[in-house]
Parts: sequence; structure tokens; C-alpha cells
Amino acid sequence: MLELFDRASRRKIAILENALNIKEEEKLNAIGYLSFSLPYNDPKNDLCRAYHYVRYNGGQLYRLLPRSIQRSDTGTVDYTAEHVIATLLDNVLFGFHVIGNLGYYTADCIRYILDHQLVKNWVLGECDFARQFEYGFEQENLLGALFSLPQPFTDPYIWTFDTSVYPWVLNLKALDTEANPGLYIWNRHNLTQLSHESDPTDICTRLYPLGYGEGVNQLGIKEVNDGLPYLQSPQEILDQYGIVERVWVDRRYENAESLKAAAQAMLEELQIPAESYSVSFANLSEADQNTAALGEVVRIVDRELGFDRRTVITAITRDYGDVPASTLTIANRPKDIADTVADLADRQRIEMTYSQGATNLYAQSLQANADQQSGAVIRFWIPAEMRIVNKVLAKIQLQQFRAYSQATEAAGSTDSTSSAGGASSSTSSSGGGTTRSSTSDGGFSVTSGASSRSTSSSASDTGNVYDTSGPDGSSFAGHTHRSRSALPAHSHTISHTHTVSAGEHSHDVTIPSHTHRFSVGSHTHRFEIPAHSHQIQPGIYFFGGANAFTVRVNGVEVQTVNASTAELDLTDALVQDGVIPRGVWHEVDIVPNGLSYVSIDMFVQGFIQSRGDATV
Repeated sequence: MLELFDRASRRKIAILENALNIKEEEKLNAIGYLSFSLPYNDPKNDLCRAYHYVRYNGGQLYRLLPRSIQRSDTGTVDYTAEHVIATLLDNVLFGFHVIGNLGYYTADCIRYILDHQLVKNWVLGECDFARQFEYGFEQENLLGALFSLPQPFTDPYIWTFDTSVYPWVLNLKALDTEANPGLYIWNRHNLTQLSHESDPTDICTRLYPLGYGEGVNQLGIKEVNDGLPYLQSPQEILDQYGIVERVWVDRRYENAESLKAAAQAMLEELQIPAESYSVSFANLSEADQNTAALGEVVRIVDRELGFDRRTVITAITRDYGDVPASTLTIANRPKDIADTVADLADRQRIEMTYSQGATNLYAQSLQANADQQSGAVIRFWIPAEMRIVNKVLAKIQLQQFRAYSQATEAAGSTDSTSSAGGASSSTSSSGGGTTRSSTSDGGFSVTSGASSRSTSSSASDTGNVYDTSGPDGSSFAGHTHRSRSALPAHSHTISHTHTVSAGEHSHDVTIPSHTHRFSVGSHTHRFEIPAHSHQIQPGIYFFGGANAFTVRVNGVEVQTVNASTAELDLTDALVQDGVIPRGVWHEVDIVPNGLSYVSIDMFVQGFIQSRGDATV
């Protein structure tokens, strides 16, 4: 019974009882399809609109694609419907999205993608994997992003769907390829036709595994593989296929031993060509036909050909109108999503290397003296090519201020050095004595001069004789004065010189016993120091001890830390108008509460898309 449901409410609106040529095709980890036809004159053709849903016999739910009309003898309208997992093609991860990494597991990544549905059609049920890969998406549809998540897994997996409930449930399950077979196919019993294909295009007999890092710093296995950078198949396989080299890169591995172990498992799978078999449903029991499921282990045995294989069902085609035409496609290993990519063409684009992207982490440091007025400033650059900035971290540490010498240059000055209140002091003493001061050998000396002596008389003195004599009583020789008559009053003036003869002689001076004393008044001394320099005494000298600091980001104070060390997440502080500016310098200023030697270590983690212009 083929049921029809409307798109909006999933309400059953018709049963397509006249449907014919009903075929269902299921593929492992791919979109399945259902096709059918209706007679051209069936009135229910009007109900079969694009994106309405159909279900056959309570199985998986499909949505109708635009129909095509085939005019033939019977006159039918042919329909194709795709599994409703394709509804995830209708929504996108607009812009740039980075998810995953340490602490963010596979289930978290699945939920992140499903949370971007405009209509919540799908929810996660079970997830058997807990990997911590990081993924980057740009303008990707949700189905492409979802199906790319397990691509890096080395373990086989299968997506399963439950569309019997709503919201629909999807599961990511581990696929046990070593399980006991659930279906046996034997020749002359239920095996009537078997076609076999072998695809050696992906064969590898020498594998070069590479892990974490870039270029010459990328992790390899030489150190744990006797110096060889590759793993190689046994000689019997080399004799059959020769040396076929491949390079396998998985940057989630940071340990060489783990990388080697994973590479060995991969080589064992790749060294044998992929094989697939198509087995007819003819003569299979009805129970086998109904229970055959994707991912189930099947054992095929043909004793006559010596053929015995344990394989996995990777595709099932059921022709409900012609059961013998139904087939199972069985492979010696499950195929991945690459087949679906080819089927969806431009409607679904999945690129593993694109999905993984490139996460970069770079560091920058600064050590500088600082105080309350002048902080330590570190400048760092976020390039324009960094699509996503995951985090910007800073580790701050305060230590004692450091100086590297003991002397500095001076510009000169005038200063007063001392003052005193005055005092008396005795400087020397002597007991006296006689001292000869000078000697002479004698000689003559004319001293010259004038001397006068005055004599006088009055008018009454007449008739007298006057005798004159010198001062010492001697007479002036050569004349006398006599007068018989009265003489008028008069005087005499005599001019003369003296001649002295000094013989040889000396002078003696006697100095009695004595002392000298002096008094110093209250005073100051002043001096002037000219511009000069001092010799440098090299060394490391420590001062201060700050115990707190303030953080400024691009000139804005964001927090104060009352400790001498801290690890800070500055990502949000860098946001301007909803984004962290690219292609510009950013500044972080650490201002301590005292003299301090500040150490700043910056760490920037971001996602850079693996594309850009070539550099010649």
C-alpha cells in the first residue's frame, strides 16, 4: 500500500491504490529513493504534488520530486521521491561556522547542525562516536555538513533513520563488519545470479601517514618505525600489485604511536581492492527479503567456484512489482559518502579537506617595566584571512621592577654645605726674644731745613747793646748789634742746613712672650657643581612589589585583578559592533598598582580557510 501525505502537516490525504512499478533503492550512508507510476487518467495525480510525502507499506518516508509525464501505450505519470533526510538540503549554515575541538564531541556537532533547521524536522537519537574533531563550514547546506562529520573516522559507521515518529530521528551507529552473518546466500539454494566487480583504483600498498602540524614540523612515524616514514604491505601483496603509494593526513593525531596504529589498520583495508557483488533476490525466502538491511553482514558461498566471502550489504534495490528482479549489492567493505556526493551533484557538496579547515594558534610575548602612570603595552595583529577568531588568551605575571645600573647623569647645581655660629680661636704663642732687624755701615746725610730765631726790641730800647746767641747758648759768630738810638720793633730770620754723620750700627728688637687670637663670625659656605656624569656600575637591581593590576583592551578598561598573576580570556573584550576587527592592530595595556616588571604572553587561536591566491 502506497500512502500519500501533505507537506505542511504530514496528514494522510490519499492511498494510491493504482500505483505500479514501485521500486525502492536504499544505499549505505546515502539518500535513498522511491519511484512509482500512476495511470495518466488517475484523478489522484492532482494530489501528487512536489514535496508531498509518500510511504510504502509502513517503511521509510520519502518526499516527491517534480514529476515527469511519460506518454506511452499505457499512458503513465512517473514519480520519483527522495528520502526525507534530504529535507536538510533546504537549510544552510550561512557564513562561517567552526565547531568541535577538545571538549566538543561528535554528538554536540550533530546537534549544532540540526539546531539550524528552520523547521525542526530532525533530532538526534543515538551516537556511538565521541570524537573531538574540529570542523569548519562556509555557506554549507545542513546535509552536506552532517554527512561530512564522520568522514575522518577510520572505523566503519552507518546513518540510520526512524521516520515513523515526528520529529524524525537519526542515529550515527558503529558498523560491526566482524559480526556473525545475518543472511546466508548459497548456490543451488537461494543464489541464482551473482555479479562481481573489483575496483583497484583506491588500492594502496605503501602508506605515508601524517598527523598534527605543518610542513617540516608535521608529525610522522619515522621515530617509531625504524626511521621509515611509511608503512608497507607484506611481500605477497607487493608481488601481486607492486608498490602503490598514498599519503594519508589526519591532524587529530598528536602521538606517533597512535598515528602508526591507525595507519596500519587503514593499510590493511586499502591493500586489498574493493569488491562488490550483486545478488538476485530470486529464491530468497520472504523473511530474508524483508529482514535484509543496510550494513548487515552477509556470507556468500559457492562451493563449485571455491567462493566464500563475508561482506556487508551496502545497497538494496527492491522491485515490489517483480520480486525476482530485486537485488542486494554487497561489498567487502562499506563505501563512504563519496557515492552520494556524485549522486547529488550540485545539490549537495561535501569536501573533506574543506570541512576540516585549518586551525591556527600563534603566540606573542612582552616583558617590560611599568608603574601606575605607564603600563606595559603589547600590540598584536589579527590578519584579515582569519575567518573565525576562536579565542584570545593572555597570561599576566607581575614581578619586581628591574634596574640595570647604579648611576645616572646630573645637570649641575649650586648648594650650601654648612653653617656655623662663630667662635674665638688661638692660633699660636711665643715666649718672646730679641731680634735684629737691620744693620748699616755708616755714612753722611744732609737733612736740610730752615730755622729762625726772632729777636725784637721796642722803641724804648735805645742806647743798648744787644748780643744774640744760639739756642744752646753759643753766639752767632761774625756779628753783633749795637744801637745808640732807639730801634724800631723787628725780627731776624736765619736759613740753614744740618749735616749728620752716622757710623756703622745695628738695631735690636725685643718681642715679649705673647699669643694671637681671632674671632670667626656666624657664616655659610656655598659651592657650584657643574654638569657632569658618573661611571655606570652594571648589575640587576630590584625595586617595588606590585600585587594588583588593571587591564585595558584597545584603550577601554575591562577589569582589575587583585593578584600578581592571572590567565584571562580577552575574546569578548575585543568585539566591536558584533565582530572582532580584522587586519588591524589590537592593544592590551597592563597597569600595575606600583613599580613592577610585567610579563605578558598572548595566545590567539583562529580558523583560516584553506584557500587563497597562489604565491609564485
